[in-house]
Amino acid sequence: MPFMGRGDSQMKKNYWPHAIMGIILAVVIAGAYTVNLALENPVQESTYYMKNYQSVEDNAYELEKQKDAFDKNFEITYTVSKFKIGKNSLGLKIYDKINKKFIDNADIDMLLTRYETNELNQRLKPSKIEDKTYIFENLEIKKLGRWKILTTTKIDKYTGFNSCEINATRR
Repeated sequence: MPFMGRGDSQMKKNYWPHAIMGIILAVVIAGAYTVNLALENPVQESTYYMKNYQSVEDNAYELEKQKDAFDKNFEITYTVSKFKIGKNSLGLKIYDKINKKFIDNADIDMLLTRYETNELNQRLKPSKIEDKTYIFENLEIKKLGRWKILTTTKIDKYTGFNSCEINATRR
């Protein structure tokens, strides 16, 4: 007499419930990992205007108006094309576009920063003016790669915001 147990169709297992539970478990683990990663790596604030983001957000229109008025009247150029690891210096030239003359009474606030972190930020003030150039000395470059120079310049009633990217190499 043949075996009278369950038929072949009744012996097959259904794996869908296990797959659904596995997917839910994977999503929960991925979510926990993402939250943990976010807590370990704090958000780096944007530094373009050298102000906190609340101040920039509250005054964005006014800051853009100031920048546009400054850019219509003045031209800023940086006199360095790359940095090397160690001590560096850079120059900044400011010219009046209308009168075609060098500006020697600017109030300049400069920030040297990296894109991925604010830990290596350096606030800089010009140490001297030489050959119609504001000279910033003793910039300490500790890391290879892209560096960002952010400048806030005040001349009379005008305020300008500039940015420049410079690469740091070994030589």
